[in-house]
Amino acid sequence: MEPLYFQFELIQRLNEDNKTNNFVVSPIGIELILSLCLNGAEGETQQEMINLLKYENIGEVNDSAKNIIKELEKNEEVKIANGILTKIKAKEKFALIGKDIYKSKISELKDYNVVNKWVMNKTNNKINKIIDYLSPDVVMVLLNAIYFEAFWKIKFDIHQTYFREFFNIDETKVYVNLMFLRGKFLNYYENNDIKAVKLDYDIKDNLISAIVILPKQEDFIDQTINNIIDNMDNDIFYDLVEKLKDENSKTKLNFYMPKFEIDYDINCEKILKDLGMVKAFTKEAEFKGITSQQDLKLFVNQVLQKNYINVNEEGTQAVSVTELEVMLESYVTKDETAKDFIANRPFIFILRDESCPKGHDIIFFTKVCKFDKKTYDD
Repeated sequence: MEPLYFQFELIQRLNEDNKTNNFVVSPIGIELILSLCLNGAEGETQQEMINLLKYENIGEVNDSAKNIIKELEKNEEVKIANGILTKIKAKEKFALIGKDIYKSKISELKDYNVVNKWVMNKTNNKINKIIDYLSPDVVMVLLNAIYFEAFWKIKFDIHQTYFREFFNIDETKVYVNLMFLRGKFLNYYENNDIKAVKLDYDIKDNLISAIVILPKQEDFIDQTINNIIDNMDNDIFYDLVEKLKDENSKTKLNFYMPKFEIDYDINCEKILKDLGMVKAFTKEAEFKGITSQQDLKLFVNQVLQKNYINVNEEGTQAVSVTELEVMLESYVTKDETAKDFIANRPFIFILRDESCPKGHDIIFFTKVCKFDKKTYDD
């Protein structure tokens, strides 16, 4: 069996953490942001990233990325953007590849508000922010945004949407808005394990479609949906794709599907490390191809993805933003002969008046042991 494509490895690894939860991810978004980043990597760091994405060399990575962007841009319903926000001067080769292949405009990285403004602009305000804080040691942020919106070719009748039962993965029963297509000819396939339907959008060339996969088994033996995801491989998936493209697969169906809306955020670091991209996140990372300032020691601080999808009677709206932060090992070179005092755990802050008598000299005494989730800026 040939190795899984990166997209399936990513999905299966994400499913491990979400056996009883909903999730949505954009594999293309993560692939493109990593592809851009590895152009600034060298040595083992770069090779780990190339291996992760299942390519032989950096030339293949960039050729594939260029083709992906080109194909996505053919569809009016898809908006794709890449960006490089930086505090340091990007190396000429890295900047040129970013511009020519990834169509990334280089802008100044002032603070986290600039990052969130880019996100808002590229997602039609569907995602208002991706970060709440930017460490001063972050010197570059790579961004990818993908926005998709299209109407169904065969629309669901809003008057045929009713509250009907839906059985959760824990076998509890709830009532949801179930959309309905009555007696429509749809591309359909089934085998011993699954039933699958292809839903087309009202777009030119019909290049983008939705595939809905349902376990054939109606009970919940071993959480059947997870088995389908965990056993998905290249052959199984693309065999299904071909069968659903066949005009002979047209079948008259009564098709029911819930309306749904999901927001889902992913911190990709652990997943990417588990899949083999390790060195990039360490202080041994080799990113000398990002900047000509060779005295700067850079590594990947985080890779985040924020996703939103809304499926209703009219069609589908899906948005994804992926953010990769490149961080300096340290802005300030500390004095190696001095001791460290790092107040990054509970501490006491005393305001004392020297002129007052002993025993009466503390004006304020503060114990600092907890911060809420909000990150405080200057």
